[in-house]
Amino acid sequence: MKRRQSMKIAVDITMSLALVAVMATALVQEVPHEWLGAALFVLMVVHMVQNHRWLGSILRGRYNLLRTLQVIALVGLVACFVGQVASSVVLSKYAFGFLPALPGAGWARRVHMVCSYWMFVLAFAHVGLHARIPRKMAPVQLWALRIVTAIIACYGIYSFVKLGMLPYLIGQVQFAAADYSAPLALSFARYASIGALVAIVFHFIREALLAFVRQGRGTQE
Repeated sequence: MKRRQSMKIAVDITMSLALVAVMATALVQEVPHEWLGAALFVLMVVHMVQNHRWLGSILRGRYNLLRTLQVIALVGLVACFVGQVASSVVLSKYAFGFLPALPGAGWARRVHMVCSYWMFVLAFAHVGLHARIPRKMAPVQLWALRIVTAIIACYGIYSFVKLGMLPYLIGQVQFAAADYSAPLALSFARYASIGALVAIVFHFIREALLAFVRQGRGTQE
């Protein structure tokens, strides 16, 4: 059981790092970007197989606010994932270069751009909505966690603005612009901080919804 759980955690961490790397290498490192995208596809399939029981239970049981939000985020993530795969097959020059040339590069670029940013946000929202923080922590550990979380969140906000994420998410940007002067490590850190920021925000939403559900149960009792 512990070994299976360790494997799940390893896949989840690797998948998160791959997603950040895919965003950081877009436009500036074309070959690594495509192969990282292919690896991310495999990791996402493995993740779904590992969590097939939770996926199979979606249509069963009662729904509360948290579960509804979890499913909405998942459905949006899967939709973006499908859009990414379809557009990648059309646009790929390396990872899927063995396939015959397919028409539709115009729509594929637009779909690829919008889906990539939404998949990034929804993937880390999914993390935040499912992550569980140990309840019992020493005061020093708790304050250290709060300070680190606040620093990462602040840098995430800065990176979100610096990279101009919002216009991409609402589809205002038709042609992506890359900052070739920024070191790859810096781009990775910026996207990682944005992913962490999204996960933190949705984790707080998760905790708020859980508290709301517990309060509702207490009132009924």
